Amino acid sequence: MVANYSGLEEIVEEIAGRLREVEEARDEAQELARRARVLSKTAILLIHSGELEMAEGRLREARRLMMASEAISRSKWIRVEELSSAQEEHAEAVILLNLMRGEDFPNPEELGVEPGRYLLGLADVIGELRREAVEALRIGDLSRAEEMLRLMEHIYLTLASAEEASVLLRGLRRKLDVARGLIEGTRGQIAEERGRMRLLEALRRLEDQRKSSSISLEEAS
Repeated sequence: MVANYSGLEEIVEEIAGRLREVEEARDEAQELARRARVLSKTAILLIHSGELEMAEGRLREARRLMMASEAISRSKWIRVEELSSAQEEHAEAVILLNLMRGEDFPNPEELGVEPGRYLLGLADVIGELRREAVEALRIGDLSRAEEMLRLMEHIYLTLASAEEASVLLRGLRRKLDVARGLIEGTRGQIAEERGRMRLLEALRRLEDQRKSSSISLEEAS
């Protein structure tokens, strides 16, 4: 009996077609996620510039693109690596936006991101708050710099207390190590600025006293 090989080409061709479809879907999902990540990164820059409404618009579009990417990922049963980075960047941007508006921390469900991506994005917010603190010091707003430092410390201590998350979530411990250094540096800069302001105030009082003494001597003569 001779085997019939006539159907093999069709099987292989069909499989190859399916693989092409999956690869094309993966490329599309990756591109959507990449665009979402860029939009979230742009939103962070806008937040630092005080353009909060414009930043919010960028984040709405980023959320839409992430959802589209995730829908493709689920329908084709594929892993979209860029989507994780997009979610992390998006979480960072939205959390920062809320804080700059004086609002509460959003939760992962509100942002449409995975819990792990949320925590990693939250850790990165510490660096963005340092940027705000440094800018506040540059313009002489010590109270705002101190407020930013308190937020940095609050986020760090909250994340550091979740020891299990640090162990199970790859990358979080490294981010916390970086964050600790940023906090220490910011605290040092604020202490230095506080000391400088006290010195300037003391010098101002001495100058006022000198002027007052000079006036008194002139009147006496």
